[in-house]
Amino acid sequence: MKIAILAHNKFPIAEPYAGGLEMITHQLVQTLMERGHEVHLYALSGSDPQFDVTSLDIVQVANNELTESKIDELMYRNVLEIIESIDYDVVHNHSMHELPIIWGASSRHQFLTSFHTPVFDSIHSGLENIFGRDHSEKFSVVSKKLGETYAHLLPEKNVVYNGIDTAAWTFSKSAEEDKLCWIGRICKEKAPHLAIDYALKANKRIVLAGPLSNSEYFKEYVEPRLELDGVEYIGHLKHKGLNKLIGSSEATLFTSLWDEPYGLVIAESLACGTPVISFNVGAAPEILTKETGFLVELEDEREFINAIKSCKKLDRNDCRERAIDFCDKAQMVDAYENLYETMISEKLKRVAV
Repeated sequence: MKIAILAHNKFPIAEPYAGGLEMITHQLVQTLMERGHEVHLYALSGSDPQFDVTSLDIVQVANNELTESKIDELMYRNVLEIIESIDYDVVHNHSMHELPIIWGASSRHQFLTSFHTPVFDSIHSGLENIFGRDHSEKFSVVSKKLGETYAHLLPEKNVVYNGIDTAAWTFSKSAEEDKLCWIGRICKEKAPHLAIDYALKANKRIVLAGPLSNSEYFKEYVEPRLELDGVEYIGHLKHKGLNKLIGSSEATLFTSLWDEPYGLVIAESLACGTPVISFNVGAAPEILTKETGFLVELEDEREFINAIKSCKKLDRNDCRERAIDFCDKAQMVDAYENLYETMISEKLKRVAV
């Protein structure tokens, strides 16, 4: 198949990944290429040079008074016109912007839009614009929980769980004594300060890693705790460093306070054989099983600490098996390929009528 992948325009699709969306887009493009598909990636310059990339920021904006939203619109309008001029079997949109959603409803191409986030204003605007219109555009969400938040705008959608390259994560049969980890963007909604507090109250040490997303939150809630014994922050790590950190930990603490659409850290941790202790929010209960982690009600400190103390009872082999069976990128790409084939088949039927 000849496939166009449209990325969002905030970060390049390259390591070290700015977030889960960049990693998933990279995995999808790479695996589709490995399977023999011709894939064109429309993304920011600085994206992985091994891909056939058309830069979203090819647009040269001379007027400094243009708003950020207007610049975004110009970027997407430019590449969508390029995409429309090329014969693709499928266009797969991951942009989080309203214009590709609206464009996809009237495109001559088979158009799939995948949602990885809650219904942000731009997404809501795009879906509201095409609501009730007759079109062939299809949609997917990365978990059942996320699908619930789109129910009022998307009565029909496919669930395609995110996937990671489990083969790239080294399984660790054992961990360092009394060591925990926390991975993610340092921001209020992911609450790493709670992970620190719970770890110390369970008499464990904790190592945190991830990009600084909210400097004010970091200075107020995290930085003072770094002065405590048993707490360490080691910055934004690439894959090898993350693998070593997670694999050497007794458990990964997942303290997001909001409904994470998926939670890639959970999948990555399981791939290393490391159990996960998570608040019972978002897609966590769709990924974790009682053999691979603990689900704790939101901000229940006592139960979270008890779970930390119990995590060594879990079999790390079960964690690895769960990652391979449920979280591997092969399942994700299989599901997307099936969707692509369904879309192409439906188009052929429409043309034949």
